[in-house]
Amino acid sequence: MSQIVFFGNRQKTAVLSLIAFLFGLSVMNAQCSLTGWKKFSQGETFSVALKEDGTLWMWGQNINGILGNGSGAATIVKVPTQIGTANDWTDISVGRWFVLAKKSDNKLYGWGDNQYGNLGIGNNAAQYSPVMISENVKSFSAGYHHTMIVKTDGTMWGTGYNEWGNLGAGTTLGYYNVWQQETSLATNWDKASAGYYNSFGIKTDGTLWSAGANVQGQTGTGVTSGAAVNFAQIGTDNNWKDVSCGVYHVLGLKTTGKLFGWGSSANGRLGIAGAGSQFFYTPQAIEAASDYKQIATSWDASAIMKSDNGIYAFGVNHNGITGGTAGDTFNLAPQQVGTDTNWKTLALRVGGYHFGAVKEDTTVWAWGADNLFQLGNSDGVTADKNFPTQVSCSEFLAVNEIKTNESKISLYPNPAKDKVFIKHQEKLNQIKVYNTNGALVKSISDFDNGSAINISDLPAGVYLVQVNNETQSFKLIKK
Repeated sequence: MSQIVFFGNRQKTAVLSLIAFLFGLSVMNAQCSLTGWKKFSQGETFSVALKEDGTLWMWGQNINGILGNGSGAATIVKVPTQIGTANDWTDISVGRWFVLAKKSDNKLYGWGDNQYGNLGIGNNAAQYSPVMISENVKSFSAGYHHTMIVKTDGTMWGTGYNEWGNLGAGTTLGYYNVWQQETSLATNWDKASAGYYNSFGIKTDGTLWSAGANVQGQTGTGVTSGAAVNFAQIGTDNNWKDVSCGVYHVLGLKTTGKLFGWGSSANGRLGIAGAGSQFFYTPQAIEAASDYKQIATSWDASAIMKSDNGIYAFGVNHNGITGGTAGDTFNLAPQQVGTDTNWKTLALRVGGYHFGAVKEDTTVWAWGADNLFQLGNSDGVTADKNFPTQVSCSEFLAVNEIKTNESKISLYPNPAKDKVFIKHQEKLNQIKVYNTNGALVKSISDFDNGSAINISDLPAGVYLVQVNNETQSFKLIKK
């Protein structure tokens, strides 16, 4: 039997050195790592990111079950925390308070808020754990309260909020909680994009189509009022690459790198210098240059990446998201945020009042509102930032000040091949096992003291075991 005893904070330095020596493993943060980030998407008050190892993580306000751990309790997650244990996620998109993620088998999962049926599962109940909502998914996009997908057969479908006809299903029925195919039944859709009250689609021939609210020209078709309940083509061009929709404004990017905008230009939302407050009912070139790579929109601001790998922003500067003094608005051409030119991936959807991006070194950064720790920068304060700050982790797994007779944990056998037993003098409410990359690989709730944990499904190697969500951990060797 192997017994591990933890010590108090007054012995922290000595204990950390001793643990590293005895275990042959440096003490590390088992919750996250600074690098290895691939994609990033932001909801209203939270962030979700995908790592290169196929794991999913979140931080900020955990509401409606965003953390995906089966609980609907609202909590604040200050640093990246893994969602479940799966490591075969390939893509993500987030709505206002819900998450969509696709696995390598093209199955789409969703969880979180579902009040308008935006998960398409036949009810309007929030889902506190990932649930499979569609198969054979090629492209998908989470809007404010609705979801749009393109299947591998080239058909487009939507579910959720539809009061403005934004599902393209031919009606303005308030919502659908099961999937509706768009009315043309076309089979040559390539990409879907859901906004707040609008939806867009790009076909395999490069044409751009839209449906939904048009009170300020958001559809881009030239129609000046009302709602479009069926998808209609925007112009005749066939070289569209991407589209992103805010509440009243839209950005569109062409394969040439040319950037366009339409809808409301109030408060500089479109980045068209000198445009003032007016509605554009068809796409307008934002600048003469053709040097844009990525686009993203928020409520009433925008972020873009140019070919120099710099990030630029424009629109209402809530909480410093566009890089200036909070409260300022830009009625200017796009302004650079910071000076760095080593950005790789702009957030797929920027948050209501916080923006973010991944750098070429696979670190992830965020700026803007931080009232609910949605920046994840581990500085311990809820202070807004008008410049990119790195999303980080706790410096190391702390050693708590606890009584010796309460801290004795028995782990045996160790090393182990198929099963390992854990005994503790307290009730074991939660046991988590992490690999040395910080990924959660096994989670067990309400564990019976002294029972066996099956580890036969884990690859041989070194793991860290955490008990009852405390910051302390100990090492397990799997043979």
